[in-house]
Amino acid sequence: MTRIKICGMRGVEDALAAVEAGADALGVILAASPRRVGLEEVAEIRRAVPPFIPLVGVFVDPKGDEVRAALAAGVDVLQFSGGESPAFCRGFARPHIKVFHVGEHAPDRSRIAAYQGAMPMFDTAGGQLPGGTGTPFAWSLLEPLRDCGPFVVAGGLQAESVGEPIAMLRPFAVDVSSGVERDGRKSPELMRAFVRAVRESDATAR
Repeated sequence: MTRIKICGMRGVEDALAAVEAGADALGVILAASPRRVGLEEVAEIRRAVPPFIPLVGVFVDPKGDEVRAALAAGVDVLQFSGGESPAFCRGFARPHIKVFHVGEHAPDRSRIAAYQGAMPMFDTAGGQLPGGTGTPFAWSLLEPLRDCGPFVVAGGLQAESVGEPIAMLRPFAVDVSSGVERDGRKSPELMRAFVRAVRESDATAR
């Protein structure tokens, strides 16, 4: 079963709607973004969300103190989306995700291997801000990397398009943010549709 992370929670209302829709993990942005939240919101979301739903803190080139403060506020999993070194990512002794941005070519295997212990996430390169761009990349670029172990696919996913990378790549998880928003806000209807599309794709890909 493909796991589903819905990213860009701005408050308890978003988080509870995502859980009700069937999300397996929730993401909170702690870097420059229109969806950025503070530590108070992180703590409120963590208190409201069931304990078996992990809260993923998304960072771009943070300082160590920023990461530790987020962990103290209730973040469970760390996601590093910038140029963080392997040693920095491993330095918090917590489960973590390392984002590799995909442009015209797939990331180099040796670079992925250097982040031993991290779950790779592949997202689209480019954009005005570091991190997600809300646009897809050529999924076929990742086919040679399918034997590298479990990974996450992101980049412009929507209910209408998520079936293609699931069928082609069989990722461990998919990550969505803008694809479940309407007028810049999380839509319970679109979140439910996205989860339903993933589950239908899983059934077809067996």
